[in-house]
Amino acid sequence: MIKCPECRHHISSMAKACPECGAPIDPDWAKAEAEKEMKKLEEVPFTVEVDGKEYPVEPETIEPEDEIEEEADGEKAPSAEDSADNDAPSSSVEKPKKKNRGIFVFLVVLLGLCIGGLYYYDYESKQQREERAYELLQDCSNPAFYEDFIVRFPKSRHIEDVRERLQVVLAQQNEWEKLIASGNRQELQQFVAEHPTSPYVKVAQGRIDSLDWAEAQNLRTVEAVTFYMTTHPDGYYIDQAETLRQILVRQREEAAALAAAERDSLANESAQALVQP
Repeated sequence: MIKCPECRHHISSMAKACPECGAPIDPDWAKAEAEKEMKKLEEVPFTVEVDGKEYPVEPETIEPEDEIEEEADGEKAPSAEDSADNDAPSSSVEKPKKKNRGIFVFLVVLLGLCIGGLYYYDYESKQQREERAYELLQDCSNPAFYEDFIVRFPKSRHIEDVRERLQVVLAQQNEWEKLIASGNRQELQQFVAEHPTSPYVKVAQGRIDSLDWAEAQNLRTVEAVTFYMTTHPDGYYIDQAETLRQILVRQREEAAALAAAERDSLANESAQALVQP
């Protein structure tokens, strides 16, 4: 393409006249202008942009003989100059590849650390929950809590101990239910003696306290109430027992005084009867 000498529009160097203004074109002048344009294009450097930077690249020239050999062999053996020219761009292209590979490896390692951190945090949280649940079973007498622990932590290091304690708790519960149904004082005392650490001990002692107090009330004697107060100094009915004991003591004293007065009256009457003729 060249510029028209009259209107300066781009036209073909093969045109005989300008299609815009109709000015005739001299073939020799058009040929000379076309050669000038080609030289200008050859002077413009050819560059390749890699990773935001431009690298100059010499345009390859293909000789006629090289074209024939390339068509015959299918491939062209690179020359020393071509190898030297190609080394610069290829090494430049390999740099971003290595950089991208390094970033990928870094992201993979970072992802692995995050996953490992989350797994470790979950493991530690689970261990803390397990130990807290195990501590709550120390003074527990409810079989449901032991069963819940076994379901939630089947691989716990305390699992065998929890299972054994569950069997003990179930046995004590069955025995306790039988004792409550029977209400036998001796069996309750035997249960307290055999299971001093059982959670049912306080309940059993309270049951024995109630039975002894009921018996003292039924007997309603100073001796029975005193026996209750001696056996259960911290009993639930200790205040009532003290009040009842005072009442019984007063009644006994009043009865003794009345009996003494009657005896004195009878003695006086007997004495008077002997004195009279």
